[in-house]
Order: sequence, then structure tokens, then C-alpha cells
Amino acid sequence: MQKLIMKGNAMKKITIIYFALATLIITGCKDKSVEPLPPVQYDTLMPLSVGNYWLYREYELNSDGSGGTPSQWKFGFIIDDTLTQIINGERILSYKLFNCGEELEPYYDKPGSFEGSKIIYQNRNGLYYSGNEKYDMVKMSFNDLIFPYPAEKGKSTNGHVFYYSTLGNYSNVLDEVITQYTCVSTDSLFTTPLGDFRCIVFKMAYTDFEPLYRDEVYYFVKPGLGIVGMIEMVYHYSLKKYSYLRKTLLTDYKIK
Repeated sequence: MQKLIMKGNAMKKITIIYFALATLIITGCKDKSVEPLPPVQYDTLMPLSVGNYWLYREYELNSDGSGGTPSQWKFGFIIDDTLTQIINGERILSYKLFNCGEELEPYYDKPGSFEGSKIIYQNRNGLYYSGNEKYDMVKMSFNDLIFPYPAEKGKSTNGHVFYYSTLGNYSNVLDEVITQYTCVSTDSLFTTPLGDFRCIVFKMAYTDFEPLYRDEVYYFVKPGLGIVGMIEMVYHYSLKKYSYLRKTLLTDYKIK
């Protein structure tokens, strides 16, 4: 049975192999009658505007992080629409973030691959994951601060599971699952085909099958640009060690 990563004391006993990462890189309803609030000016972690997209290529890794077999195709995320949410009595302009492929068509009408969008917004506190929707209808609404900004190393927040892969929810994580987001670095150098970026790194566990293994993703976020890459790792409880699974590198994007 899939479990949540909510065991604070147990998690503190697990030492994250930070230097291993360096080896790789060094509620909401759509209401058209309501006018959304004008945008507020502040430093953004991820540019949010309809039409913005980020494309990536995945690389399968050996367990020690070596190798790097590239995938044939590129996948990513695209903002295709907005909606107004009422959160804590305030009208919030939120954005629908979909999975997409190189053709930049949101995965909202492809048989067998439709997952709907994840609804996001940001303010001066950082990036919020505020719900998900399918077939243009909000399925769940919440208000999770998943990427605090400015970030503080070691600080954790709780929230629903966000995108952990450009391929979609291949682990079939339930919408209701709550996990933990932790800032593990505020200044890491991450290398992509587009160049090197100094990033904030957030860790999120998306499955946990203790005492067997736990799957984690590390988001590398460049303020003002967004997610420039991800690294997926698995923690083996019996061996008390991590193994690499894959890395995802930004190859194309458009922001405004």
C-alpha cells in the first residue's frame, strides 16, 4: 500500500547524499463573469502566462548516476488556460499546466493519455499547487505552497503530489496523496543542453513502499525561468542507499 512521507523523525535519520547530485550537475471554479485581479509585480520563481512551455529530454541513468541514455522524444509542460479561484476569500488568477509533447498539444483530449491539468499560481511567497482538473472541470481544490520563494535550505512544506515526470503520472499516484517538499539547496549548478543554471533544489517523494523503497524527484528551479531539470532517485531501505533512475534536462522553452 502506498504510504505518505510524513514521518518526520524517521526522515531526519536518513542522510541525503547531497554530493551525489553534484556528480551529475556539478476552491476553484472557472467563472467567466469574474474579472481576475491584475498581476502583482514581484520576483517570480516560474513565469506564468498562457502559451508558456518547457520541453525536456529524459536520460536513463545507471544506479551510480553514470551513463545517460537519451530518450528519442521530448516531453514537457505547457500553460494552456487560466481560471479564477476563490482562495481564503481572495480571487486568484490561476493557470492550467498540462503535460505535452514536442507538438505542444496539451494532453487534455488524447485517448489513453489524458490526465487533465495541475492548477498553479504564485505570489510573493512562492509557487502554489492549488488543484487539478479534468475535462475543463475542477476535480480537487487545495492551496499547497510547494516551492517557497525566497527559499530556505532545510525548510519543508506539505502538499499534494505535483508532476514528478514529463511523462505524466506513470506511478499512478492517487490525487489525495500528501507528501513533503524540502529545499535541499539554494544555489546548485545544473547543466543542461541550453547551458548552466544556478538553481534552487526542492526534493519531493512521490511513492513510499517502506520497508522496500521510496521514489524521490529533485526539482532544479531557476528563478525567473522555472524548472530546468529533474533527477529521479530511489532509496532502498534495506541497503540504506540511493540509486539513480533518470534525469530530465530542459531543451526548449518559451516564456513571456
